[in-house]
Amino acid sequence: MAGFILSSRPDGDAEVELLGEGRAMDVLVRRDGRDVLVVQGDRLTREDPPRHASLTDLAAWTERAHSRYCAVLVREDRATLWSDVGATCPLHWARAGRTLVVGTSAGALLPRLGRPAVLGDAERSLLPGGRFAGVTAVPANSAVTLVVDAYGEDPVSVHRLAHLPDLASVTDEDQAVRTVRTVLGSSVARLAAGADEIAVSLSGGVDSSTVAALAVLEAGASAVRTYTVGTPFGDEFAQAAWLADRLGTKHEEVLFGPDELAGMLPGMIHALETWDLLTLQIAAPACFLQDHIATDSRQVLLSGYGADLLFAGLGGTGDEEAVERAVVDQTRATARSNEFHPAFADARHTSVRHPYWSREVMAAALDIRGRLKVREGEAKWVLRSAAADVLPAEVAWRPKRGIHEGTAMSHMFAAALGSDDPAVQAGRLYEIATEVFRSGGPETGPGETDRDRRLGGMA
Repeated sequence: MAGFILSSRPDGDAEVELLGEGRAMDVLVRRDGRDVLVVQGDRLTREDPPRHASLTDLAAWTERAHSRYCAVLVREDRATLWSDVGATCPLHWARAGRTLVVGTSAGALLPRLGRPAVLGDAERSLLPGGRFAGVTAVPANSAVTLVVDAYGEDPVSVHRLAHLPDLASVTDEDQAVRTVRTVLGSSVARLAAGADEIAVSLSGGVDSSTVAALAVLEAGASAVRTYTVGTPFGDEFAQAAWLADRLGTKHEEVLFGPDELAGMLPGMIHALETWDLLTLQIAAPACFLQDHIATDSRQVLLSGYGADLLFAGLGGTGDEEAVERAVVDQTRATARSNEFHPAFADARHTSVRHPYWSREVMAAALDIRGRLKVREGEAKWVLRSAAADVLPAEVAWRPKRGIHEGTAMSHMFAAALGSDDPAVQAGRLYEIATEVFRSGGPETGPGETDRDRRLGGMA
């Protein structure tokens, strides 16, 4: 993967080490006098960063020029680290004596700390501040300023970069539907621009189907290739194939089995830097698809992920405030879960772009009241209403299971880990994580996993 570690020492020297060779994410290192700017991101434009610029101007540039990003600026005796609106490019800091180390991989920072890696436990995969003792993650949509020469880990300041609604306010259904339609169309257009061919992960449900339909409107059916992942325990092949035929896209069905999952898990845990069972269940079909389509050339893959979180697709029980609170909690949780982490895809030269997780779509969705997200028992009502302009009604209003449910990931993990008990599965994932992070981790590139090996002591 393309990442970096920056080491900033008390004497003012700043050294940047590049990690990996992924072609999807760029790393820019810019020295401007004694200032050092390092940015990791998925570039959408070739616009150069402004010189001698304020943090405000640099943050605006990172947002314009990338689909996702993280960055650090060392200026005088301060280091400022910032993230995109969803922390989809995780960035971490730690202290190695009086040297401040900043990196895109928490696991890569561990050897710099001069002490054994300390992980969370099997039931709590997050330690305070991150997954590893002594390593702290930059919060989503935030700029964190640190003193370079210090022993303590507390920042000088933390401030929010972009305004997102603190409370939802929009109750007018026509306004809400129109806004969702507009911002989602703009997001897909921005993320698809310039790609010769666009891949879309397609389930046949409203979330991914809307992205696929908008991509076809933007680039034409001949430029869009759709993929659907299924397992021996469940698939949505028929629904996805029907829509792909209607849209006119090139379409492929990909079968994912327990042996492939078992072989992928060490690399997934290493790349995503999590051993949380639910997060890995969510990520597994996407990671398998990224491995399947990997070539030596850079690719763009659009995902429908995130819509369930923003539009109350994961459950609409309780009153309106309960729905709105759940949306905020679920959205905020992704900044620490690493489910949007780009490392696995980047090692396969694939830029995974999430139209629902753009600043504009998130801001619009978070401003819509719960009554328009869950209406008369229909989850994601406002999204379905907006999607009805570009999708057949049977797709726009089709009930959708979670991304890990449609491919029966619970059965897949039971088969791969040798138990259907979630506590046992969590314990075995923790064992893998302990081995991975204390040994330096496996290679995570395509074709480097053992496809026939089962995990957790299975014969």
